[in-house]
Amino acid sequence: MVTHQSLSKFISTLLLSPSGAIDRVRFSTGTVLLTVLAFGGDLAARLLSDRMGLVPFLFALAVLWMAGCLWRKRLHDLGRSGWLIIAFLAVYIGLVLAAPFTFDLTNTGSWRHAWLMTVLFAGPMVAWLAWLAIAPGEVARQADRAREPEIAEDPAGGMSFVLRAGRM
Repeated sequence: MVTHQSLSKFISTLLLSPSGAIDRVRFSTGTVLLTVLAFGGDLAARLLSDRMGLVPFLFALAVLWMAGCLWRKRLHDLGRSGWLIIAFLAVYIGLVLAAPFTFDLTNTGSWRHAWLMTVLFAGPMVAWLAWLAIAPGEVARQADRAREPEIAEDPAGGMSFVLRAGRM
């Protein structure tokens, strides 16, 4: 049975702590939770907004921290460093900042402009999230190893298969 405390601990561990590693399912669950929280919290932050915009800014920082925690844990499961987040964001922000100087953005009413902006701004982020959600990490590899039969040589000269004991 899921209690309120276990659910809140799961969510806080998943979204607030950068330590550890998570598999594809927990990453996807965390991404959905963060998306719901971001949309709901954005509405609340707009309602509570002050003249300087401090509440929405602090909320955006909180969402950025939670996304960073999710990404870092997933990268750790993939055997990669969390610094890859900084590299991805640097390239992504560079692409966004270079867009006005690289592409003709004067015809803002056309469908081609809308398509270009969608692909340019959403494409890299969607690809990043898809890679993190699809790539098999160490948790998946350990589960596969536990299911694989181990081939062992029999002293009598034959081959025998032994199933490894492991948790599924």
